[in-house]
Amino acid sequence: MRLRIQNFAKVKEADIILDGITIIAGKNDTGKSTIGKVLDSMYNSVNNLGAKMKNAKKLRLQNTVSQLMNYTEFSVHISFAMITEVVERVLEAKDTDSEKRVLEVFLDSIPNKQPGIERNMLIKELFDKIAEIKAIPDEVFTKVIISNYFNEIFNGNINNTEHSDTVAEIEIEIKAGKNSIQFQNDTCVDFHFEYNPVSSSFYLDNPMLIDKLNDTDVIRISGKYPSEQEYHLFNSLMGIEISMEERAINEIINQERLDEVFGLLDRVIPGEITYNQKYEYKTQKGKKGIDIRSMSTGLKSFAIIKRLIMNGSLNAKDAIVLDEPEIHLHPEWQMVYAELIVALQEKFDLNFIINTHSSHFLETLDFYAEKYGRKGICHYYLSKESEGVCGFEEVTDTPEKIYKQLVDPSLLLAKEKEMWEEEHEPI
Repeated sequence: MRLRIQNFAKVKEADIILDGITIIAGKNDTGKSTIGKVLDSMYNSVNNLGAKMKNAKKLRLQNTVSQLMNYTEFSVHISFAMITEVVERVLEAKDTDSEKRVLEVFLDSIPNKQPGIERNMLIKELFDKIAEIKAIPDEVFTKVIISNYFNEIFNGNINNTEHSDTVAEIEIEIKAGKNSIQFQNDTCVDFHFEYNPVSSSFYLDNPMLIDKLNDTDVIRISGKYPSEQEYHLFNSLMGIEISMEERAINEIINQERLDEVFGLLDRVIPGEITYNQKYEYKTQKGKKGIDIRSMSTGLKSFAIIKRLIMNGSLNAKDAIVLDEPEIHLHPEWQMVYAELIVALQEKFDLNFIINTHSSHFLETLDFYAEKYGRKGICHYYLSKESEGVCGFEEVTDTPEKIYKQLVDPSLLLAKEKEMWEEEHEPI
């Protein structure tokens, strides 16, 4: 898989190979996170696009029917279930005559109507609203969905900040073809899809998100919903997008091929997350579980991975974006996490994209890639900034460029420390 980006946010140009484990290193504010967010957004904004459009139309039609019925002279409450049923029948109708018959049957089924109501007028108004919603072209709808998704993830800063008049373009190429999107003025103006993405992407940069499994009421009451990116991961942690039957099959398959992976996870997180009125972490030795919000931040990093595996959310060919995963981990746990990444890639054929500032973590990843025979699917990039825009140099054959940049600050500190000691040496 190959990701190409032009004039997107601070990224002037990028051509990134994603074929196993891709590592991006570089100084702060050089576009590293942008690469991962673009990849994640390309996966999830258009994943199951047809179902998203149908669901959006369904919700809008439900609200429209509900509002119109509330403003009429019907003297009975019309249940949401009844409105949902009529909307689904309207969406399934093959022609306008069928739609009208559905609406007529719907109105005839409602008892206790006031005699003064203009039934035909109501049918016409309902029919016109439904026709307006159903007539929205899929192309227009797709552009709006993509625009809204990317604007939320990038806070409205899609087009190149230094060259706002240019067209931003992103493209993902796989064996099945190319998918591309163009933006102008932070709005999707064109797209071209040659294949329907079926894999998912998970953007992991905040282990504390797992706390929200026990904070759903707080989120709902306060109105502080996660972003679409977080919402997708949250749903995956909950496992609500997967049927019980699919989960059972995934659990059987995953258990057979993940003994080694679970061995690594059990070194750090030997228990599992269970639900008993709230989500708890419980080990075999422990008599009672602890609220997941009380787990250490480092433990949560591993818990998220284990949860995605156990509930069947993580599948072959999926992408995982890890933004500075070493931040919350002790060097010893960094080693376990690095080996876990390589082992997962081998078992699931996943695509990892990893941003890091740690030479220790990078060296550990490099070692385990060699140990597991995965060195050939590792690709290294160094991000650079110049005159307000960022670019990426592939350094797979010269990874010492990355190590030099990561190690140089330590050498600089040692030199400054030596000079200070010489200046303050007692006479």
